Amino acid sequence: MDTILNIILPVFGLVAIGFVVGRPPVFPADFAKSLSNFIFYLALPCLLFRSMASRGLPHGDEINLIAAYYLALTAIMLASFLYARWVYRETLGGAATLMLGSCFSNTVLVGVPLMLAAFGQAGLQQMLLLVTGHAAWLIGIATVLAEASRAGKGGGALRIAGQTMAALVKNPVIVAILSGLAFGATGLTIPGPIDGMIRMLGDAAVPCSLFALGASLVGLTVTDLVGRTLFMTMVKLFVLPAAVFVSGRYIFDLPPLTLAVAVTTASMPSGMNAFLFAQRYGTHVARTASSTMLTTLFSALTTGLIIDIFRGG
Repeated sequence: MDTILNIILPVFGLVAIGFVVGRPPVFPADFAKSLSNFIFYLALPCLLFRSMASRGLPHGDEINLIAAYYLALTAIMLASFLYARWVYRETLGGAATLMLGSCFSNTVLVGVPLMLAAFGQAGLQQMLLLVTGHAAWLIGIATVLAEASRAGKGGGALRIAGQTMAALVKNPVIVAILSGLAFGATGLTIPGPIDGMIRMLGDAAVPCSLFALGASLVGLTVTDLVGRTLFMTMVKLFVLPAAVFVSGRYIFDLPPLTLAVAVTTASMPSGMNAFLFAQRYGTHVARTASSTMLTTLFSALTTGLIIDIFRGG
């Protein structure tokens, strides 16, 4: 109950406020996109750079954290893809969309505020080690599969790989994390006036991210409560966190905080990138939107329970 009241309620309360207020007539219809641009290109990179600049390169248990998380994530990606192909008789593109909706965690808009509130800077720094490859791995694989499904319409594997790498180089979140790690490895400190400016911008990232997430949910509706929508929702909220727990606890024997970070990250709701991917390829758009909405609603309970268990332990 303490976790629900002091951690989950403030975080998801701001999401709810964004959903209720972040629309006409109070704000223009494209408000969420404009606010998201401020967060994505300025406020959040400042927060992430400053967080990672205070530490060195990953080592020991942190390397095991990355291995444990991506082993479980890849296994569930493969299982979800094969299930969609064999049970739902999906095309490569359709199965890729369902796989992405099942496995893509909202590590930025929800993950950063929640990790800070639950496990502090130490937890956030460890989670950011997972974030650097998260979108590249999931969206990269899904894009290859979707393009293969459009055989002859989309280009070859080299073009797709080139586009993926170009997107990573231009992604301010990834650039901020990697440059922060590199800066921290030098042992230098950020000069006081610059650090103060970066800190103020970074402080805006958490509340703005949650408000923007709520505003971005405006217009999404819940349809198809059984079948593919339920499949994506159940895998995201229950199967993926369970797989990460098994990998982290029984294969890599992660210490308590590191294990908590891994499982909590896996339990985050579906990220909007899965919905955007579905729109791009015209596959399961309504179902992915529904799953995004449902996982955002119910992760307040499921992620809250996971945090409560680890904090209690």
